[in-house]
Order: sequence, then structure tokens, then C-alpha cells
Amino acid sequence: MANTSDDKRRAGDGPLYRQLAATLQQEIERGRYAANAPLPAERELAASFDVSRDTVRKAIRLLEEQGVLYSDHGRGTFAAPESVRQMSRFLDSFTDDALKRGGVPGQRILGLEPVAADMAIASLLQIEAGTPLLRLRRLRLLNGAPVGLQDSWLNLPAGQTIGRQQLEAKGSLYRLLVEDLALHPSECLESLSAVAATEYDVELLGVDAGSPLLACERITLSDRRQPIEYCEMRYVPSYRYKTRINKWSLG
Repeated sequence: MANTSDDKRRAGDGPLYRQLAATLQQEIERGRYAANAPLPAERELAASFDVSRDTVRKAIRLLEEQGVLYSDHGRGTFAAPESVRQMSRFLDSFTDDALKRGGVPGQRILGLEPVAADMAIASLLQIEAGTPLLRLRRLRLLNGAPVGLQDSWLNLPAGQTIGRQQLEAKGSLYRLLVEDLALHPSECLESLSAVAATEYDVELLGVDAGSPLLACERITLSDRRQPIEYCEMRYVPSYRYKTRINKWSLG
């Protein structure tokens, strides 16, 4: 019998609809559903995976938001082409993005320390000034070469923290948050700009003073839509950044 609650979990991590979404995405990536191929109807998927139709709808909605699926009213739900799947508006970690590019991700931790949120950071994370945060500064590497600087302020659940060795072992901050703290980065708000390289950038990134860098400010939200990270990133010109506009509306 199918489950009637999306809060029920089976062997594995996360709510049932997220487990189903992950399974469907794996099947698409493995080629079971070609680009623009239709998925079975909700009723068929519910029967195949022994879940409720509500669970199926939630999983499909999540994959649509991530750019893995798209729906055509009256016709059904379809697998998105690979080029679209690679430009989800949902965030990837630097590690996952590097692997998708066929590269080898790396990091050098420049600093990891508890700090109190100042007025600016508190406003961005929608918390009180003075709230304890964890500040993480890293040099990001691609195939051993420095490509970016990341300065993160993390708003972790009370009583939880992460350590340097823990992060180095995981390699990915977002993977660590999910697997060790059950904190799921799910969506982000970003702003992009161009900035000139400072002396600090020159020393760590190996670029010329004044060289143009891609600057990105990101507020990361959990699956409960709570801000959990504010990050300032600066990338060398050779680093290519891809994104996708999910919806457009007039007015």
C-alpha cells in the first residue's frame, strides 16, 4: 500500500518525496528517459514506487524547479535536455559544479572561526545582530589551480558547528551540511558584478592587480526557506559561470 504522508521516511535520507525525486533524477541521468521524453502518469509512478500521488506530485514539482523536468499543460511531464539540466536555478556546490565540468575540485581553508553577526550580515540572514555565526574563508581550486575565493558566514542550528578536519574530509561544504547536520541547502538568491582584483586577490589567485574578477554574492536558503549562509565569491576570468532563468513575467 502506498504511503499517505510525505513526512514518512524509508531507509535513506530525507523526506520520501526527496528520495523519489533523487531516484527519478538518477534514472534520467542514466538515460532511461531521453531528452523531451514523457514520464509515466502520476498514477503509474505512484504504483511503481509504492508511494502516494501527493508524494509523486511533490517530487515532480521539486524536479521542475531544479530544471530536471518540465510540464506541458494537457500533455504531461517530460525530461529536460541535458543542457537545461546543467543550468538549474537551484544551487550546486563548487565541488559538484567542478565535477560536472570534468575537473578536479579542491580547496584550501584560509580561516574558520566563530564570529558575531554585524548589522549588515544580520540583515541579509534575517537574524538579530550579534547572533553567533561561523565564518569560513576558502581558496577554491580547479585541477590544482586557484580559480576563486569564497568568504562564507554560516547560520547553523544552535549547538552545532563544523571543524576544519571535518570539512577537509568531506571536500564539499554543502555535502557536509546535508550529511552531518541534516541541513539541506536548497535555493539561493544571487547578485553578480565585475570587480577589480585587489592586492589580496593578486596574492592568492595569481592574477594581475586591477584584473577583472567575477564577483558573486549569494544568500543560501534551506529546504525550509530559511537563510543559512551568506557568501561573497570572487572568480578569475577563466572561470565560466552558468545559470538559468526559470520564469519570466511581465510587470
